[in-house]
Amino acid sequence: MPIFQTPENFLRQAIESILQQSYSDFELILVNDSPEDELRLHHIVNSYKDSRIIWVPCHINSGIATASNIGINQAKGDFIAMMDHDDICTPNRFDLQLKFLESHPEIGFIGGQACALYPDRSGVNLPYAIPETMEQLQQSFFNGVPFLNPSVMFRKALFQNLRYDSTYKICSDYNLFAHLVFTQNIMATNLPEVLLYYRMHDNNASFKHYLLAEQETNTIQQWILKHNRSKIV
Repeated sequence: MPIFQTPENFLRQAIESILQQSYSDFELILVNDSPEDELRLHHIVNSYKDSRIIWVPCHINSGIATASNIGINQAKGDFIAMMDHDDICTPNRFDLQLKFLESHPEIGFIGGQACALYPDRSGVNLPYAIPETMEQLQQSFFNGVPFLNPSVMFRKALFQNLRYDSTYKICSDYNLFAHLVFTQNIMATNLPEVLLYYRMHDNNASFKHYLLAEQETNTIQQWILKHNRSKIV
């Protein structure tokens, strides 16, 4: 879970939604990407006194892609669940995803449905496609981002040669998904259950930098089309 200047109430809700998972055998890796806020954030995290929490400080602010990669490098388990610092997991998220991956060895990573959580406490469902074939999965990349990154659980083995690309400031997750699917031929899908409450507020990177996100999305889609043409030729 990368952290960057997170408001205390958001951070506590995110952490507690992980610590209260029905599946309890995990390590919670918190990567602080805001070194200037180290004292405040570390104080909040230390208040939990939970041995499953691993605190990783960064000396400079490098962005969410680099912070995510630092967490991946630290991870010891066979599965890696992504999480944002201001979202909320449902209590059975890990349990559902682990059972699915263990019973479907052909699936490399799994996401799920989400519910947008607005400041007025209203919520709106964020539906994600549930592809059943590689053709459906590849097509879903042209219907929006096919996975919500903080809802995704990966097999750690997928990260032998790939990481989040920090040259993408907004869409590093979309780029990673595309490379896993189109260069590694990794099959993935989403569970039908809501696994995450995705907080909507003015500081969401995709809202603050909409034009950049659109440019990066177009770049990745152009890469996909070029890659597919080269395979056909």
